[in-house]
Amino acid sequence: MTRIDKRCFATLEFELEWTSSQASHRERFLAKKVNIWRDFFPPGMEEALIGRSIGDTVRMEYGPGEAVPARKARDVRSLSRSTFKPPLRGQPISGPRFGRFYPQGFLSDLVGIYPENVFPFRVIGLEGNEFTADMSHPLADCPLSISAYVHNVAVKDGDVGGRCSVWVEEMGDKGPGMQARWGEHPTDFELQEPLLREDEEQDAAFYARPRMVGHVDAQAREHLQAEYSRFLLPGMQVLDVMSSVYSHFPKRMDLEVTGLGMNQEELEANPALDHHVVHDLNACPELPFPDASFDLVVCSLSIEYVIRPQVFIAQIRRVLRPGGRVVLSFSNRWFPPKVTGLWTTLHEFERLGLVLEILLRDEGFTQLETTSVRNWWRPPEDKYYGQLWTSDPVYVVTGTVQA
Repeated sequence: MTRIDKRCFATLEFELEWTSSQASHRERFLAKKVNIWRDFFPPGMEEALIGRSIGDTVRMEYGPGEAVPARKARDVRSLSRSTFKPPLRGQPISGPRFGRFYPQGFLSDLVGIYPENVFPFRVIGLEGNEFTADMSHPLADCPLSISAYVHNVAVKDGDVGGRCSVWVEEMGDKGPGMQARWGEHPTDFELQEPLLREDEEQDAAFYARPRMVGHVDAQAREHLQAEYSRFLLPGMQVLDVMSSVYSHFPKRMDLEVTGLGMNQEELEANPALDHHVVHDLNACPELPFPDASFDLVVCSLSIEYVIRPQVFIAQIRRVLRPGGRVVLSFSNRWFPPKVTGLWTTLHEFERLGLVLEILLRDEGFTQLETTSVRNWWRPPEDKYYGQLWTSDPVYVVTGTVQA
């Protein structure tokens, strides 16, 4: 069996775990073609990996600022509102808004800041014509647990060069940390309801024609199934709300599943469903079920279409039994005319923050968690293989109804 040494390439699954004052957070990231000799790892990780083989896991604990850059006093700056200049393209971006993240490239007339800079800053104060921008890493204040699971090991053929990867930056600099509130303060997501969309016509006409599509690739569907399996038990009564042709549940599990969606033909094509309910939640937000009807409610790849998300979550809480769980998942694909405009302006990890914020404002949920799964290979049989090499990302927010 090949063991990791400095002559090896490896495929590693990194898992970064951290907690905010509101929730626990887990980021899964597949590191491909890791060059043990050339690449940079979190402190102590390389040494811990040497000698490991396929199936092994190493875990390291880091204090604030040990794995990602530490917070510095100069990272917090008071700026004039006139410096905030988002680009004039796509959906208009208002701001600055308290608790929100924006690319540093949105700031003008600052030395060393260029329009191409996508690293985030956070608005942590607003007063008159000024705002306070925090330029530090979104995880700068957080203790981190980072594990690496060894998927594959291969000996290099000669002295192979190539790019040099800094793996803590690869997995940690593109969003993790952006889903949490600033302390205990609610994030200003402009959640005035109803949220606006490009197509404001009734949804019934748009969804009258069945769309027998999965919305994400097969690898992403496997990740969704794995996440849902964490909360499923035999005998559960489950509501798949905003359902379609896939429910992403494991096969041969004794569940009673009700699917609520917009198209009867799509629901009938879903083999996981025992009951079909056609219902337009944007036209009639009340779920057509009695209180405390279900043990688990899932909403797969559809929360971005809901125009009254706080009413939607309140209805989910109503139909869940005490101790029941809601699981809300999404990716980065949608039907453009029907997605809410707010959703399109947010960074993918801020979308996690938006969904988490909706659960927090409801005040009826506990044991809140967020999960991200990124950078897996796209399956060769997928129709976009060759155009896109990476599988669709998966983002999940969950919470338990207070007993």
